[in-house]
Amino acid sequence: MLCHAARLTARRNITEWVDAARGHGAFVAAATDLSTPAEHLLASGLAKQAETIVLMPPLVGIAGTADSVTLRHVARVLLITDPPAWLRIAVSLEGVAREYIPTADLRALEWLDPELDEMLIDVFRAVNGPLDTEVRKRIGDAAEAVVLAALRADGRHPTHVAKISDAFGYDIELTGPPRLRFEVKGCSENGRGTFHLSRNEYDKSQIYADEWVLTQVVFNNCAFVASHLERAHIAGIFEATAHEIGSAVLPDTERFTWTDSALISLPPGVWRPAPYAVADIALPGLAGSKHEASEQ
Repeated sequence: MLCHAARLTARRNITEWVDAARGHGAFVAAATDLSTPAEHLLASGLAKQAETIVLMPPLVGIAGTADSVTLRHVARVLLITDPPAWLRIAVSLEGVAREYIPTADLRALEWLDPELDEMLIDVFRAVNGPLDTEVRKRIGDAAEAVVLAALRADGRHPTHVAKISDAFGYDIELTGPPRLRFEVKGCSENGRGTFHLSRNEYDKSQIYADEWVLTQVVFNNCAFVASHLERAHIAGIFEATAHEIGSAVLPDTERFTWTDSALISLPPGVWRPAPYAVADIALPGLAGSKHEASEQ
């Protein structure tokens, strides 16, 4: 209704836009809250307030008839523009794990069945690239904060070298004895054991050998839709050695050289619990929007 009203005649402001949409809609439109979705369209950049209300390209082609095809197109546009926090946990290119979708959200989306899973995978494919760096940074920052808090609660005095430079090839340092260098990764329960490793991190792991430790903080899946993180959101902290990582990485050859980063999976038997306990924490949640900054 809002798109149809904006296309029919220029609307000077949101009030005029909403009134026009109600006037062109059926009886149910008069009882529907159109102000909230109109404000959301403006806030998300799908519409713009200039001299008049202007629809952005994703909405321009939406038909004026509220049939099934049109409504599904609207749903796809909204999901891509403002993807839910659980998208990367519940959805992958292989399928959808509905048990990781909050019940209220799943009920709100069930009208899209039987094509819901297919649509969610399409949305995941569309947003995964742009969101990947941002989401990985947010999870990585939280994981580093968890390890720092745990080390301090254990009576240690860690230095957060990642705040100084990425060139170290690890995130946290203990001067010892023994001297240790922790490269910290964060993941969900279903991503446990898998992590991205840069070439610099790998090279430093082989240089520092026994001093370098890969530390993986496993977040409970509910952490990814939480507004804040507490100790209960951490499933555990686990470690692997530089030697174990070296055994999983293929060596360079004359025809192949690893220069950037790699996705590495270590078998469950390799990981051991960290020798310190998860501490009490109070951190921002992982359920950030795509516009915010902070699985590494």
